[in-house]
Amino acid sequence: MTNATIRYPSQVYGQTHPAAIGALAALLGRKVPPFGASRVLEIGCGEGVNLMAMAIAAPGAEFVGVDIDGPAIANARATAAQCGAGNAAFHALDLSDIGGAFGDFDFIIAHGVYAWTPDAVRTALMRAIGERLTPHGLAFVSFNALPGARLRQAVRDMLVTVTDGADDPAERLEIARAFLAEQIESWSDTEADESALKSVAKGILRKAPEVLFHDELAPGYAPEMLSQVIARARPFGLAYLCDAEPNVSAEAFFPTEPFASLRARSGGDWGRFEQLADFRNLRPFRNAIFARGGAPDPRREAARLRGLWASADLRIENADPNAPEGALFVSSGGAKLRTNNPALAGLLTRLSETFPLALPLDAALELDALADHLYQLFVTHVVRLATVPQPFVDRPGDRPKANALARVQAGRGEMQLATLRHAMIRIDEPRMLAFVPLIDGSRTRVELVQEFARLFAIAQNEAEWRLDESLAELGRRGLMVE
Repeated sequence: MTNATIRYPSQVYGQTHPAAIGALAALLGRKVPPFGASRVLEIGCGEGVNLMAMAIAAPGAEFVGVDIDGPAIANARATAAQCGAGNAAFHALDLSDIGGAFGDFDFIIAHGVYAWTPDAVRTALMRAIGERLTPHGLAFVSFNALPGARLRQAVRDMLVTVTDGADDPAERLEIARAFLAEQIESWSDTEADESALKSVAKGILRKAPEVLFHDELAPGYAPEMLSQVIARARPFGLAYLCDAEPNVSAEAFFPTEPFASLRARSGGDWGRFEQLADFRNLRPFRNAIFARGGAPDPRREAARLRGLWASADLRIENADPNAPEGALFVSSGGAKLRTNNPALAGLLTRLSETFPLALPLDAALELDALADHLYQLFVTHVVRLATVPQPFVDRPGDRPKANALARVQAGRGEMQLATLRHAMIRIDEPRMLAFVPLIDGSRTRVELVQEFARLFAIAQNEAEWRLDESLAELGRRGLMVE
């Protein structure tokens, strides 16, 4: 048996979306290709769900997926045909075969590839990106970062050792999970080294078994320092721009005193600064964005926000900035935002009322006065920014329709469904999962009530309100389209 007998979960990765990395690049002074008319390449696309979710949301763009795994590509092609993603093509080949015939791309994604390949392949990956990226294009390359990944590397070495000699994939996985459980019990909570290893082991054990198998028991694993990855990219005309996680760029927009010595030591080199910050923070993973030449220019300017779209999952506790303690909003993560600023309170109110849809950032929002606040909310993950809004609806109409990819996934019995918020939602209830493919736009709400009542074996009056609740929740989570 081979690793292919345990299927790697196919899902979307929000941090890879061109609209998200494009927003970051725009804030750093870069000209960004319009996503809706772009060409997007994903190297190591697997079964293509990440790329297909983008494709069905942007019918005017072109998407190409490449992976060396033939069966995964066959599955990607089948799914693309079923969900009508005619603007997505998939190829089973080695990345060294990505030649001029493929043309150039505005966005190139390589997620979960770099650290699991030999040295020569890592260089070939950067060469392919350098050769195929357009002048204003952006490339996303994720990797396990040193020195923070050392602990994971240590646990992985243990797992490879204890599973040595087990040829059956299921047996190897069982041995690995049992070993992790034993080590978690035996390692101390108070001894520093053991406590750190215990935390890493718990994180690995929380992963889906299929992810644990492919990530931790794969034959190769080679984390690198950010500086090494930057050096590998440089000969191919690629410069490090920033990390795709907004909080990692917080020091660029809001420099703080604790990092002043690192800024001085880096001599204005942002990549070097982030490497030094990795030494301090022991960051174990990087979602790096590369571009053609030129250093990032992190200035908090209202002009750079204009044309972007903002969304925020906020609960309004009190919208009145003149209240004794000010207006109060609570984020989905539990952060409490208080303000006596009427303009900011108005913005947060509009974001709350608009969510899950995005709000266009334009001159009408008093951006000159709100710019610093928006930058701060962005780097603290309260507000999400994108170059385009995602094309889902939060209030399904008379003929509700779930996106085609999610309907295909649900029809196959997959519990993890892709949304047009570029996230996954999980539906465990078998009857609800069986119902999703029926939400295809061909049925009225009245007809869907009848189907719902039949599937759930309930009375029609109960089916009416339960269907309304279900559709509202699916809409809120980005599953529904026009």
